[in-house]
Amino acid sequence: MKIRLIALAALAATGSAHALTPAQIDTARAAGTLKEVYIAGASAQRLFIGAWFQQNCKSTTFDVFFNGTGSAPSGSNHRAYSCELSKKVGNWVAGTQVLLVKRDQGGSTQGVNPIATGTAQDMMVVDGTCTATGNPRPATDILVPTYACNGVSSRVADAGVSDVEPALFQKPVNLLAPAVAVNTSTLDSRAFNQTIMGVAVNKKLYRALQEAQGLIPAGGALDDAPAKQPSLNSAFVAAALSGKLSGSTAAKLGWNAVVPASVDSAILSKQVNVCRRNIGSGTQASFNVEFLNAGCGTGTAVHTPVGQTVGTANSTAITSPALAETGTLAWNLASGSSTVESCLGTTVENLPGTAYAIGMLSRENTPTPTGTGTDKGYRFVKLDGVAPLRDNAKTGEYGFVYAATMQWHKTLLTDADKKAFLSNLRTNGGRASALNIADVDTQQGVLALPTTYTGAYADITDPVTLKFASRMDRNTAASCSPLRLVK
Repeated sequence: MKIRLIALAALAATGSAHALTPAQIDTARAAGTLKEVYIAGASAQRLFIGAWFQQNCKSTTFDVFFNGTGSAPSGSNHRAYSCELSKKVGNWVAGTQVLLVKRDQGGSTQGVNPIATGTAQDMMVVDGTCTATGNPRPATDILVPTYACNGVSSRVADAGVSDVEPALFQKPVNLLAPAVAVNTSTLDSRAFNQTIMGVAVNKKLYRALQEAQGLIPAGGALDDAPAKQPSLNSAFVAAALSGKLSGSTAAKLGWNAVVPASVDSAILSKQVNVCRRNIGSGTQASFNVEFLNAGCGTGTAVHTPVGQTVGTANSTAITSPALAETGTLAWNLASGSSTVESCLGTTVENLPGTAYAIGMLSRENTPTPTGTGTDKGYRFVKLDGVAPLRDNAKTGEYGFVYAATMQWHKTLLTDADKKAFLSNLRTNGGRASALNIADVDTQQGVLALPTTYTGAYADITDPVTLKFASRMDRNTAASCSPLRLVK
């Protein structure tokens, strides 16, 4: 999520950068002046958190750290940001050197259960062993790392974030090993934004859907115009992402439900490739609620997702059987959003022929980041004819939206300064004024809660507030409640 702060590019160009390097981090840590904050949990929130942090930094001191090695570390499991603060945040005054480390690995449940129990987990080590990537410094884009870090150490995170409320991860369908619910009453937890979720398909399926729905001519090329965005219905998405569809079967229940043989003559032989988050993921938990009623209802009211075993660790992506163009059903259970993006846009897109794939991501992810020339090989589709856009979600036309939360342990987090810093993030990070600084692509994925603005939605005159203000909500900390108009 790029933060377009005024004059960032100009500052970088002048060579006036004095970013907070790994060596400087080591020095400040040894001197006891470095303030370190560790957050674990939802990968869908990593860009939101990175964006908020950057807007509180002196631009000439900002650095970005991804886990991995070399010039292009993956950042799939851990990311971090360092700088000198440009203003007072919580109790820390301007000029304070701060390192914020964010663990994405394992998804939302890592921002809930270990926080509730005070259990240590691996967090990325940012120190002098990190190596420069060769990208320009100071960093101006949180998606472009200036350093790669390959070490991890076990520690208790200061706070956690999740795409849905902590209680939902105590439901059987969302329990990670050991499959035992924890007491979430130990947590100080509050919602801090509304996150828009979306259904994504690889480019080959996207183009086929466009032709099938008459949006492009027969044999035409993929068209990225918004008016040409194809749609999938909820029933198909629920079946596909819960393992109920397959290719090469006598039942003929697969991609042929949405792409006719007139568009793809090999449609019945196409394997249904599903790029999906594993158990413990908040993105997956929101899907379970939205499409399967899993985690809410019981018995015949619930559809059970296939390929997901309660209590199975989700740190490793599982492929069974291998993703391919032809076959029956294959799913890739990913531990983070980056792996889903890779599955959709790299793994499947690079297969020979015309393999199709479907998955789900938070809408703050974007397949074609503006100004980068990058194409990640997937596209978001409409759901039941409605595009997953901020303007559709804030008024309830698009309903696949859930409240994300931040939490810390009520008694174990004893550092008052850290708590003040985290409270500032939780209170202010999701306000319209903060979201308005974010990259125009990523702005489509996050809404300001109705509680962040006063008065009636219909009376809003400030254009920034109107841009992000949601008038929709569910009952407090209750994803199983229907979305409703509240302002």
